[in-house]
Amino acid sequence: MSRRKGMRHPDAGLIAVHFETLTPLQDPDQLLVIHRAADVESQSALDGLFAG
Repeated sequence: MSRRKGMRHPDAGLIAVHFETLTPLQDPDQLLVIHRAADVESQSALDGLFAG
């Protein structure tokens, strides 16, 4: 299941992301969380953070 949330970064401002939480069958105590930008503005903000 994919969900959406907002995160506020001190330099980039509000970043909206979609995230999914996956649980491996071999080890249900572990979680893998994948975040990706939810819109063009958030992707641009993330690109700016990683460019510097």
